Amino acid sequence: MKPSTVLSAFLVCAPVALAIVTPPAVAHAADGAAVLKKLDKDASVFADTSYVATMDIYKNGSKRKTLKFDMVMKGLDKQYINFTAPGDVAGMKVLMSGDNMWMYSPEFGKVRKVAAHAQSQGMFGSEFTTEDMANASLGKHFDASIDGTSGNETTLTLTPKAEYPSSYSKVVIVIDKTKGGVTKLTYYDGSGSAVREQTRKGWAKVEGHRMPTKISMKNLKTGAETVITLSDVKVNQGVEDALFSKRTLLR
Repeated sequence: MKPSTVLSAFLVCAPVALAIVTPPAVAHAADGAAVLKKLDKDASVFADTSYVATMDIYKNGSKRKTLKFDMVMKGLDKQYINFTAPGDVAGMKVLMSGDNMWMYSPEFGKVRKVAAHAQSQGMFGSEFTTEDMANASLGKHFDASIDGTSGNETTLTLTPKAEYPSSYSKVVIVIDKTKGGVTKLTYYDGSGSAVREQTRKGWAKVEGHRMPTKISMKNLKTGAETVITLSDVKVNQGVEDALFSKRTLLR
């Protein structure tokens, strides 16, 4: 399968994975790890997932730029992104395999590894970062405590594991059982202030499983926002592991 025909989902991310979970009726802190385990299991319900994405970047309330990319995800630790528009980013590619991440620039014709300290930077002026890609597996990167349940929503606080340093001191997530997954993530800096907020909307069924098709990330300090809209979602296409290699980036 050619990369140009394999379309997938970085964020969502991502994070940010496409999780489907029914929260327990009674929430207990000790159950946090179990909830993350189920989130990760349901995020991997398909052997592979692909889609076309449109990324709209807003600054000061006005749309400044629109980017388009194709992407594929296999499991939670293999992701491949190919930017197709506009012209100044077309041909840029990002690859994640395990704990490693690389980026290809057509301008220089070279592949470079993305250093851990650079993963918190916004991609192409957007509010999404490569760290959002890397944290797709929640149970791998975070410990969790369940804060409580109100109506259809269960709230968890995630704290980074020592072996996986993060730009954030904690991430608070909201799971809505009527949607079947995570609907909001709020990111906190080292001082305990909320600095980013991701929301997931446009929930649609794909082969019996619900997933969000509109994901936004807002900078709570500047008000800047990036909105990603998914289309042409495909699953279980038989994507081969060979796609997720540095050799693919050079094609």
